[in-house]
Amino acid sequence: MSALDGLYSKFAALLERFPYTVVALACRFAAAIPFWRSGQSKLEGGEIFGIHYELFSLKASKIYLFENEFGFPEAIAPAAAQMAALGENLLSPLLVFGLFSRIGALGLLIMTAVIQFYVFPEELLKPDGNWSMHLQWAAPLLVILQRGPGALSLDAAFGRRR
Repeated sequence: MSALDGLYSKFAALLERFPYTVVALACRFAAAIPFWRSGQSKLEGGEIFGIHYELFSLKASKIYLFENEFGFPEAIAPAAAQMAALGENLLSPLLVFGLFSRIGALGLLIMTAVIQFYVFPEELLKPDGNWSMHLQWAAPLLVILQRGPGALSLDAAFGRRR
């Protein structure tokens, strides 16, 4: 073993001692924030401390986007926009608080896949397409799906399986 191999092994051993719960907490926040912001931008109504208080009132402009920009048929665009807003506004806090974390991560991962493969499939072929942003959303969600939310979570407090 060379000196470089030994140094790398010590570095890797040091990193392995870093608590997973910190990594999981960072992953939960990193994944939840873009979805929360998107969900909040879809809602009509007032705000209390920057949080919308009307969960089921969508902006007409968001329904228009689902129909005219995202390619959803006119008959289902309002329902699709409503489901997206509900998912983003419900699953993001669950993920942050670590409650039903794997379900929240799976839901947001499915939303990411729908956005990439249904809404923007042409972006997969572009070197600078939005697929790289969607990969940044998917990666922390995959960590939570595989390893769980960590010890700093309501799932851990309630004794759900790691």
